[in-house]
Amino acid sequence: MKRLAFVSVLILLLPLSVGAQGLKSEDYTTTHLAEMRVEVGFTKHFKVHNQGINIHLSEEIYSRLHESTYSELAENTEEVAPYFRRSYTTIGLSYTPIPYLRIGADYTLKVYGNKFTASNGAAKPADEFLRHRVAVYATAQYSVDEWKFSLREKLDLNIRTDSVNTNECPPADLTLRHKVQAQYSIPGKPLKAYASVELWNTLNQPTDYLNAYAGIDNNGNPTAYAGKTFGQYLSEVRAQVGLTWRVDKCNSLGFAYRFMYGYSRDVNITKAKQHIELSHDRSFGHYLIVSYDLDW
Repeated sequence: MKRLAFVSVLILLLPLSVGAQGLKSEDYTTTHLAEMRVEVGFTKHFKVHNQGINIHLSEEIYSRLHESTYSELAENTEEVAPYFRRSYTTIGLSYTPIPYLRIGADYTLKVYGNKFTASNGAAKPADEFLRHRVAVYATAQYSVDEWKFSLREKLDLNIRTDSVNTNECPPADLTLRHKVQAQYSIPGKPLKAYASVELWNTLNQPTDYLNAYAGIDNNGNPTAYAGKTFGQYLSEVRAQVGLTWRVDKCNSLGFAYRFMYGYSRDVNITKAKQHIELSHDRSFGHYLIVSYDLDW
């Protein structure tokens, strides 16, 4: 009888504990940043039955020069000193079955420089600052005189190996990227100017827990999200202009400027009561990019 009574009490208390979950806080942050990127790439070209096959290896270094974030909830701005942000090491393979289409796949090892150490200075394990990315893409391209136009669709799978709460973020983040570019070869000069726009869309950000409990606060009262649902979203817009200088047959240098607008929805679920701390993070970035490519 005592055991039956204990189970009955648990059943009665379970809806109360679930009902206590809700939206604890909501913040809107705005980040302004500037970054310098240096890229080095090596590409080997092959011809097989008049069809192009390329093997590509590249290294990218990202250095954050300026970063300031304003929080509406805290009503303050945090400035971050310049730091090494990350490096990407990529190896890829592409295939051009016809002149108008290129398909490819690549793997990238990502090292996050700002995640090497904890706030107390202790070194973090490797799974905290290492990420893996696998991508496949298809590029449609068409040339008219000195102009070349292209449209690329790319599917990114970003994999993390540390432990995560799957109600907050996925262990494997899936993103679809759309990029359109126009390139102009300057007659009589070894120079090519280009402009591009790229859009990033999330595909598998977790929404079930957020939709279940963001409609009420931690006191059980309706919030602004009552009756509404969270879905996938446009996470990044990139606009870039650049110039490529063909130094000789095999070597080229590139110089570019990129403006980026980003949005991310950060969800933190408290361990004690499973309340939701929701943050809408917007960023505006300016990037200077210098690249070197060796093609042979």
